[in-house]
Amino acid sequence: MSLNISDHTFRWLFPIPTNTYHKYCRNVYSQNGEDGIIDQLLTELNIGCSEGEGTFCEFGASDGVSSSNVLHLVKSRKFTGMLIEADEARYRKCVENYKSYSGVQVFQGFVLYDNAANNLDSWLARGNMKQDLDVLSIDIDCDDYYVWENMKNYNPKIVIFEVNSYRDPIFDELPRQPSNAYNIDLLRQQNPSRVAQGCSFISAVKLGLNKGYVPVSFTGNIIFVRRDLVENLHEFPYKLSSHPYDYITLYTHLSMWGNEWYSNNGLMVNTAIRDYYLSTNRAFIDIEWLNNRVKDIGSNRNTGS
Repeated sequence: MSLNISDHTFRWLFPIPTNTYHKYCRNVYSQNGEDGIIDQLLTELNIGCSEGEGTFCEFGASDGVSSSNVLHLVKSRKFTGMLIEADEARYRKCVENYKSYSGVQVFQGFVLYDNAANNLDSWLARGNMKQDLDVLSIDIDCDDYYVWENMKNYNPKIVIFEVNSYRDPIFDELPRQPSNAYNIDLLRQQNPSRVAQGCSFISAVKLGLNKGYVPVSFTGNIIFVRRDLVENLHEFPYKLSSHPYDYITLYTHLSMWGNEWYSNNGLMVNTAIRDYYLSTNRAFIDIEWLNNRVKDIGSNRNTGS
C-alpha cells in the first residue's frame, strides 16, 4: 500500500491546538505567528516590560524585516540588541532598515560552530550582549543545531529555533548526518523533494532539554524557555519532564501565513506519524493505519488536534 502525500495547501478554519501557545499566534513581521507568542511569553515572564530593558540577538537576519522575530520587539518594546547576516546585499538592506534604531547593531558575517573567532559566543561578546539576554533567534537553515550546541557562555531566556518541519517529528536527524534510526523513512521514500536534510523536531527538543530549556510551542520554529523560568508561565500546559518524547504533541500540522491558518497533506502525515508513535511506541509505521489517520485528521476537525 502506498502513502498518500501531496503538496496541496488549504485553509484551516477549525479549532487549533489547546496544548500550546497557538491561540496567541500573530504575525507583525514574523513568518508563522511567532510575534504573538513571544509577546505573550515576555508578558508572562515580566521580561522587557519597561521601555529599553529588553535585549535580543537574531542571526540569519536577512534584511531585518522579512520574517523577522525581533523587529516587532524593537518597535513595540524598544528592545536593543544585535542582528547578524552573512549575505552582503541583505546585510546592506538590514543596515538601512535599522538606521533609525540606535540601540540595534547590525553585523555582517557567518556564525560558525567550529571556528572560535566566529562562533556564537564570540559574536555575542562582540555585540556586548548580556550573558542572560532575553531573546535569541536562530535561523540559518543549516548548522543551527551545532551553533546552539556549541554556545557555552550565554544563557538566553527565550530561544527561537528553526527546525525541518517536513521531517516527521519523531525522526532523529541532524544536518548532514542522515539517521538510520528508522527501518522505514516514509516521507523521503514517497516525496523526496519535499524533505530536506536538517535538524528534526525531536533532535531540537533533545538539544534544548540538554541545554536546560523547555519547548513551549512549535510554529515551524520551536520556542524554548529556560527551565528555571518555566514555572513563571501562567499557561504552560505540560508537566515538566526531561524526556523529549513527552513534548511530542507540541508538533502540529498547522502553519500560520499572514494571520490565517493553513495546513497541507505532508504536515498532516507527520502529525499522524506522531499519533502512531504515541499509541504504539513503534517507529515502523503501518501504512494503512497512517492513511486512515490522515483522513481522520482532515474529517474530524472539531478536535483541533
